[in-house]
Amino acid sequence: MRYPDKKENLDSKCDANKAYIRFLHAVPNDPPVNVDVYINKKLVVKNFKYEDFTPYLTAHAGTYIIQVYPTGNNVDQLLDMRVTLSPHEIATAAIVGTTSQVGLEVISDFPQEIDESLSFMRFINLSPDKMPVDIYIDDTPVVYELDFTEVTDYLSLFPGKHTMKVKLSDGQKTIVSHPNMVLKGGNYYSTILVGFINATPLVEVLIPLEGVTYLKF
Repeated sequence: MRYPDKKENLDSKCDANKAYIRFLHAVPNDPPVNVDVYINKKLVVKNFKYEDFTPYLTAHAGTYIIQVYPTGNNVDQLLDMRVTLSPHEIATAAIVGTTSQVGLEVISDFPQEIDESLSFMRFINLSPDKMPVDIYIDDTPVVYELDFTEVTDYLSLFPGKHTMKVKLSDGQKTIVSHPNMVLKGGNYYSTILVGFINATPLVEVLIPLEGVTYLKF
């Protein structure tokens, strides 16, 4: 992934109205399709690869036009949407769906209390197969019937090693297993389900550290 402009500041007019936004490419395809992302018609992310995240970009609270094209092709537009950021919002704009039907899901956070004695994790289903899943942590069910684009609240967990399994709600087939997930105290994470359950690229989980852990206002 390459950024045409190294600046990571969309607008720094006023700290009181500051927000942050990053992008996630969660549109699976075989072969993969890289994309270019424009904000207010300015190229901001070039050659964006599937499963990649951008860094958080500093923004001024307000409304932005988000456009997505296949890399190097500014004719066959995949997406054209408006996104509104609130003051102190920390957002992940996930490019989702399939190449024939691309959408944008804005997953928002706001400053959270940091408790070093606990870790925090939420769960997000971005698999375009649109099949609900159940999540198990250390063989204990913690989420039932998580649907496409659904986002849970944060779950409190003790720091250290954990196991995670993702199972289809219909039939309990395990589709993802993570046997050695290490969480640090005071950190906020998301488990994001991407990919196809019955096609390639196959479903897997991304576990990014969320900006509420470290971003300042």
